[in-house]
Amino acid sequence: MNIKNIFVDDSAVSPVIGVILMVAITVILAAVIGAFVIGIGDDQSTVPQASWDFDQTTEEIEFVSTESDAKTVTITHSTGTTIDESNLEITAEGETAWDSDGSGPAADTVGLWDGTGSVSAGQSVRVVGYDDTKSDSETFDGDSELLTSGDTIRIVWTSDDGGDSSVLSDYEVG
Repeated sequence: MNIKNIFVDDSAVSPVIGVILMVAITVILAAVIGAFVIGIGDDQSTVPQASWDFDQTTEEIEFVSTESDAKTVTITHSTGTTIDESNLEITAEGETAWDSDGSGPAADTVGLWDGTGSVSAGQSVRVVGYDDTKSDSETFDGDSELLTSGDTIRIVWTSDDGGDSSVLSDYEVG
């Protein structure tokens, strides 16, 4: 064996490095193609970033022909992205939240937003109760409930296509 040839002969290194590089390129290429085929590379909706303030008070509300002290929560969009009303829903205890227009019993309730505008910083809405049986006429049946201590109010955002949703904020009534 010639010692001088050990330091000069490097022919075995080049094929090994070449094979490793070819395998690495093949794996990366397969991963990229696979991601596009199964849809990982598709556009996804971005959840809007917004900050919300909650202000709780007690007011006298006429509810089912009787007046009672009711907890009310005013929700204010304090900072962040302007959001289409049609993408927002406010729920209390998982049910559609409502407000009273102040002119009569709970049957005279109004929805929080009509879904045609947008909610931007500084805009507020008041929550008085909840009911999941809202009809097209914007009235509620006898299953309506006023807010009580321990109820959880959530602001839920849903993407335009309905595929993504996220809870933007929540509040527990005290």
